[in-house]
Amino acid sequence: MGQVNEVTGAGATGGRRRNPRGQGDQLRREILAAVGRLLDQKLDEGALPVSLREVARETGIAAQSMYLHFADKDQLARAVAEDGYQRVVAAMRAADAGAADAGNGARLRAQGDAFCTFARTNRGVFRLMFGHDTARLGFADQAHPAHVLWQQWLTAVRTCEDEGLRWPDGPEYTAMHLWAALFGRFALWAATFGQDDPETLHTFAHRTIDALLRDATR
Repeated sequence: MGQVNEVTGAGATGGRRRNPRGQGDQLRREILAAVGRLLDQKLDEGALPVSLREVARETGIAAQSMYLHFADKDQLARAVAEDGYQRVVAAMRAADAGAADAGNGARLRAQGDAFCTFARTNRGVFRLMFGHDTARLGFADQAHPAHVLWQQWLTAVRTCEDEGLRWPDGPEYTAMHLWAALFGRFALWAATFGQDDPETLHTFAHRTIDALLRDATR
């Protein structure tokens, strides 16, 4: 990419007129807009910020061995995302089973805790799962790996309904509300409050679930 001349405002490749005197703020806005365009373009360059060679070195195998399993970085990124969704769902199911005798609230709280624990202990994988448009990795809509996690949240809510609880907006909206709330809280924690006590995530999850249970009727 051509370098910008701060005096003329022209890139090394030309094509930009000189900024009138006193319009430094305009140039600043154009620079920020250019960064935004470049960041959008980077989304097309793949979701995995490591090379296959780096992965091979970390694994302790020859780089050539990687290609026996993954043709390219996109295929590897897809596999990492799929594995992440499967692992978080497995953790939620195990937590649900462990609280099976403790009632609706305890089962939902256990699954919320499992989701938050997975997110904060697998931050890199979690960012790949949710921080990129994984449809670009070749996922068909009906086969997107996030579907298994959505089904887990929906099943958790419907299990409560099977035991007599009802939400005014229905189980789908309630499940999406719960997933979005916990995901959003983690995103805030990871981006701005990452040094805070991780227990704040679990406290938020419990209070969100308790509020949803209070909204339910029998």
